[in-house]
Amino acid sequence: MAAWIDAAIALPDADTLVLLALNDDDVWPGYLDGDTWRYVDAMPITRERVTHWMHMPAPPAPKRIDQVLR
Repeated sequence: MAAWIDAAIALPDADTLVLLALNDDDVWPGYLDGDTWRYVDAMPITRERVTHWMHMPAPPAPKRIDQVLR
């Protein structure tokens, strides 16, 4: 499982979709655009609001047909 990374210590690669933990306990997908954090709709997030980030989790594994038919 991915771990939360302190935004004061390390930042994700530019334009990489990640989960953002904000200082009001909200969690949103977003990305870093230069020096600006952004929600997925490109609205800016005040830098001080982002406390931690983590990579998006992997999608669930697809079920095999024999598992679906049970």
